[in-house]
Amino acid sequence: MIAIDLLNEKQIPFTVKGQDAIISCLNPEHDDTNPSLRVDKVTGMMHCFSCGFKGNLFTHFGAPESPLEVKLHRIKEKIAKTRSQTVGIQLPEDRIEWKGGPYRNISEKTLKIWQAFTWNVPKFEGRIIFPIRDVTGKNIALLGRLIVGGTGAEKYYIYPSGVKMPFTPAKVKPIQNRVILVEGIFDCLNLWDNGLTNTVCCFGTQQMDWFKLSLLKLQGVQGIDIMFDGDEAGQKATEQIKTLAEKMELSVQKITLRDGQDPGGFTPEQIKKIKTRLYG
Repeated sequence: MIAIDLLNEKQIPFTVKGQDAIISCLNPEHDDTNPSLRVDKVTGMMHCFSCGFKGNLFTHFGAPESPLEVKLHRIKEKIAKTRSQTVGIQLPEDRIEWKGGPYRNISEKTLKIWQAFTWNVPKFEGRIIFPIRDVTGKNIALLGRLIVGGTGAEKYYIYPSGVKMPFTPAKVKPIQNRVILVEGIFDCLNLWDNGLTNTVCCFGTQQMDWFKLSLLKLQGVQGIDIMFDGDEAGQKATEQIKTLAEKMELSVQKITLRDGQDPGGFTPEQIKKIKTRLYG
């Protein structure tokens, strides 16, 4: 519950001005015929600029606060602001849609859904490229993976340099209100291609944080199945995310992989067994 919900519950008339709700002062000694008490419509902090009365709406009514819900509401506001104020990266007009058939056992159909393409410019030549979008739907990065036989020192090239990558896809498709979290984009593509379309990748074990988990929760996700590499770094990151997610009231299941095993190398038969084990 946020403050504006409490006002509605108590049937207190209000008008909204920016971040505040304006109501008649709750000070019993103030006959406020011209409403002058400003209440933060999320946190409930309030101040009457006429008589000086101040406090917190939740405390005043003895109602429980929900710090998590307040934080999630702030994130919603941040998303709305980002949506209205940013334009994102325009996809190059001279890009060539991927039509090279399956790549690394990922079907051309899935690659098309993910809008894979090639682009004959320096840094991206000889790479299969994916647009990376944020939760508002805007392209914020281009990720190019070196194709076998291509030239270039780095297996992956990301433009722009230093961009903070979101989890991908940013708009998730939960199965039974759960998502699978993997490290790399081809881990994600392989599971996606074989029916686990609730898979998202976080581009490395150290890239998940409170904000990103909040974006999952805001999309109705109730649980996370973590499928990181079986090495020490992967298992350490799994424990860190598990601790953070549980504080956010997200259930977590660890899917332990053997050292050297990764989801990008699973066969269709292995993925089918995983899907049955997780979701029936």
